[in-house]
Amino acid sequence: MTVSQADYAKQVNMMRSWLQGKDYHLALEAMEFAMSWHKGKRKDGVSPEFSHQMFIALYVLSISPLLLYPEETLAAVFLHDVCEDFPVTYDEIERRFGKRVRDAVELLTKKKDGIRIPDDVYYERMALNEIASIVKGVDRAHNIHSMHFADWSVDKQQAYLDFVFEFVLPMLKKARKTFTRQRLAYENVKSVLLMQARPIQLLLDAKRKTPMVTEKMVEVAMEASCDFGYFTRNEGGVYQRTSVSSDEARAMLEAALV
Repeated sequence: MTVSQADYAKQVNMMRSWLQGKDYHLALEAMEFAMSWHKGKRKDGVSPEFSHQMFIALYVLSISPLLLYPEETLAAVFLHDVCEDFPVTYDEIERRFGKRVRDAVELLTKKKDGIRIPDDVYYERMALNEIASIVKGVDRAHNIHSMHFADWSVDKQQAYLDFVFEFVLPMLKKARKTFTRQRLAYENVKSVLLMQARPIQLLLDAKRKTPMVTEKMVEVAMEASCDFGYFTRNEGGVYQRTSVSSDEARAMLEAALV
């Protein structure tokens, strides 16, 4: 979903006012620093590049009372891509924003100086950090939110959803057990991920039967997603996609339109 320059400017001004009102000057400095690097457009060619970070930050604001380090978490949100995408060092992040933020940003950086961290190692490390684990969970939630509107094949979208169940949700579960005082924050992020995954999965299954899935059907499926029993827990407590045929998926989608 695209974000206009006008809407983006409103979000930035609101965020500045909120951070100043809370005396979150570290987070405000992190926002301004990150914005000085993220000056391009997202893949849709319209949305400002930094609107991704703003979406995540706005969500984190809503759960900030549940976080151990709300200001540092917001700072990490703003900075989570700067070391991977630009010539910004971890030492500079620590010098400007402190070791706690530096540690989170370093853990959130998947590739640096040509070295890419394997997925299992990457998520295992983040599960041991109370800031990085939250930021990555919300980062994935926004990516799923944006995924349907991207020019991705059905197989690529399916692989992205499967990745969430293989790595992201287990990471949140492990972090929740480690940082128990943030338990409700992890539950919140997990719920959002599952609610977004349900209608996307439904639409993917329907598209395998027929490509005639309209934007109206997407909208209605999103609104009705809470009613779809599309994911179940196995005996180990891990969420898995239920086995639903294309015909059943199509029937569920049509039922949502009634």
